[in-house]
Amino acid sequence: MVAGNALTSSGFNQILSQVFDATDTRSFQYFIIGAGTTTPTTTDTGLESTITAWTAGGTSFKAYLTKTLDPANEGVNLRAFITAAEATGNVITEYADVNALATKVLLGRFVFVDAITKTDAVQLSIITKYRRG
Repeated sequence: MVAGNALTSSGFNQILSQVFDATDTRSFQYFIIGAGTTTPTTTDTGLESTITAWTAGGTSFKAYLTKTLDPANEGVNLRAFITAAEATGNVITEYADVNALATKVLLGRFVFVDAITKTDAVQLSIITKYRRG
Protein backbone atom coordinates (compact mmCIF):
# COMPACT_ATOMS: atom_id res chain seq x y z
CA MET A 1 0.00 0.00 0.00
CA VAL A 2 1.21 3.52 -0.75
CA ALA A 3 0.68 6.60 1.34
CA GLY A 4 0.43 8.87 -1.70
CA ASN A 5 1.44 9.28 -5.31
CA ALA A 6 2.12 12.00 -7.83
CA LEU A 7 3.02 12.35 -11.47
CA THR A 8 6.06 14.62 -11.41
CA SER A 9 6.38 17.70 -13.58
CA SER A 10 9.50 16.37 -15.29
CA GLY A 11 7.81 13.02 -15.88
CA PHE A 12 4.75 14.69 -17.38
CA ASN A 13 6.90 16.87 -19.65
CA GLN A 14 8.72 13.73 -20.86
CA ILE A 15 5.36 12.13 -21.68
CA LEU A 16 4.39 15.24 -23.66
CA SER A 17 7.60 15.17 -25.67
CA GLN A 18 6.96 11.54 -26.62
CA VAL A 19 3.28 12.09 -27.43
CA PHE A 20 4.23 14.81 -29.91
CA ASP A 21 7.42 13.15 -31.31
CA ALA A 22 7.39 13.66 -35.09
CA THR A 23 9.27 10.38 -35.69
CA ASP A 24 6.50 8.19 -34.22
CA THR A 25 3.31 7.61 -36.27
CA ARG A 26 1.33 7.15 -33.04
CA SER A 27 2.18 10.69 -31.97
CA PHE A 28 -0.03 13.69 -32.66
CA GLN A 29 1.29 15.61 -35.66
CA TYR A 30 -1.75 16.61 -37.73
CA PHE A 31 -5.10 18.37 -37.67
CA ILE A 32 -8.34 17.80 -39.55
CA ILE A 33 -11.34 20.04 -40.17
CA GLY A 34 -15.01 19.37 -40.65
CA ALA A 35 -18.55 20.64 -40.88
CA GLY A 36 -20.19 18.94 -37.89
CA THR A 37 -22.01 20.70 -35.10
CA THR A 38 -22.67 18.08 -32.40
CA THR A 39 -21.13 18.71 -29.00
CA PRO A 40 -17.76 16.98 -28.58
CA THR A 41 -17.57 14.02 -26.16
CA THR A 42 -14.71 12.09 -24.61
CA THR A 43 -15.71 9.05 -26.69
CA ASP A 44 -15.47 10.76 -30.10
CA THR A 45 -13.39 8.77 -32.59
CA GLY A 46 -13.65 11.19 -35.51
CA LEU A 47 -15.21 14.39 -36.67
CA GLU A 48 -18.93 14.40 -37.31
CA SER A 49 -18.40 15.46 -40.94
CA THR A 50 -14.76 15.53 -42.11
CA ILE A 51 -13.95 17.82 -45.01
CA THR A 52 -11.94 15.74 -47.48
CA ALA A 53 -9.18 16.63 -49.95
CA TRP A 54 -8.89 20.24 -48.77
CA THR A 55 -5.11 20.60 -48.53
CA ALA A 56 -2.71 21.64 -51.28
CA GLY A 57 -1.61 17.99 -51.42
CA GLY A 58 -5.21 16.76 -51.74
CA THR A 59 -5.39 15.12 -48.30
CA SER A 60 -7.91 15.47 -45.47
CA PHE A 61 -5.23 16.28 -42.86
CA LYS A 62 -2.29 18.64 -42.53
CA ALA A 63 0.77 18.89 -40.27
CA TYR A 64 0.88 21.60 -37.62
CA LEU A 65 2.67 24.78 -38.61
CA THR A 66 4.28 24.82 -35.16
CA LYS A 67 4.30 22.43 -32.21
CA THR A 68 5.89 23.85 -29.06
CA LEU A 69 6.41 22.12 -25.74
CA ASP A 70 5.70 24.44 -22.81
CA PRO A 71 7.41 22.85 -19.77
CA ALA A 72 6.79 25.89 -17.55
CA ASN A 73 3.02 25.40 -17.92
CA GLU A 74 3.22 21.61 -18.29
CA GLY A 75 1.66 21.64 -21.71
CA VAL A 76 2.01 21.93 -25.44
CA ASN A 77 0.95 24.63 -27.91
CA LEU A 78 -0.16 23.56 -31.40
CA ARG A 79 -0.65 25.94 -34.30
CA ALA A 80 -2.63 24.83 -37.32
CA PHE A 81 -2.65 26.98 -40.43
CA ILE A 82 -4.93 26.88 -43.46
CA THR A 83 -3.71 28.99 -46.39
CA ALA A 84 -5.88 31.20 -48.58
CA ALA A 85 -5.80 28.52 -51.31
CA GLU A 86 -6.84 25.62 -49.05
CA ALA A 87 -10.36 24.49 -48.10
CA THR A 88 -12.03 27.23 -50.17
CA GLY A 89 -15.76 26.85 -50.62
CA ASN A 90 -16.17 25.02 -47.30
CA VAL A 91 -17.93 26.03 -44.11
CA ILE A 92 -15.69 24.96 -41.23
CA THR A 93 -17.38 24.25 -37.91
CA GLU A 94 -15.14 21.63 -36.26
CA TYR A 95 -11.46 20.82 -35.79
CA ALA A 96 -9.46 17.95 -34.30
CA ASP A 97 -5.87 17.06 -33.48
CA VAL A 98 -4.94 13.59 -34.77
CA ASN A 99 -2.00 11.20 -35.08
CA ALA A 100 -0.37 9.79 -38.22
CA LEU A 101 -1.87 6.31 -38.14
CA ALA A 102 -4.05 5.17 -41.06
CA THR A 103 -7.00 5.08 -38.65
CA LYS A 104 -6.59 8.45 -36.96
CA VAL A 105 -6.82 8.74 -33.18
CA LEU A 106 -8.28 12.01 -31.89
CA LEU A 107 -6.49 13.91 -29.14
CA GLY A 108 -9.13 16.62 -28.97
CA ARG A 109 -12.23 17.63 -30.94
CA PHE A 110 -13.52 21.19 -31.00
CA VAL A 111 -16.74 22.67 -32.40
CA PHE A 112 -16.75 26.39 -33.17
CA VAL A 113 -19.52 28.67 -31.91
CA ASP A 114 -19.53 30.50 -35.24
CA ALA A 115 -19.02 28.76 -38.57
CA ILE A 116 -16.09 29.92 -40.70
CA THR A 117 -16.93 30.35 -44.37
CA LYS A 118 -13.62 29.66 -46.10
CA THR A 119 -12.90 31.69 -49.23
CA ASP A 120 -9.63 32.42 -51.00
CA ALA A 121 -9.58 35.74 -49.13
CA VAL A 122 -9.39 33.96 -45.74
CA GLN A 123 -6.37 32.43 -44.04
CA LEU A 124 -7.05 30.56 -40.82
CA SER A 125 -4.77 30.03 -37.84
CA ILE A 126 -5.97 27.78 -35.02
CA ILE A 127 -3.98 27.62 -31.79
CA THR A 128 -4.67 24.80 -29.37
CA LYS A 129 -3.12 24.70 -25.89
CA TYR A 130 -3.18 21.45 -23.96
CA ARG A 131 -2.34 21.74 -20.25
CA ARG A 132 -2.03 19.34 -17.35
CA GLY A 133 -4.86 19.49 -14.87
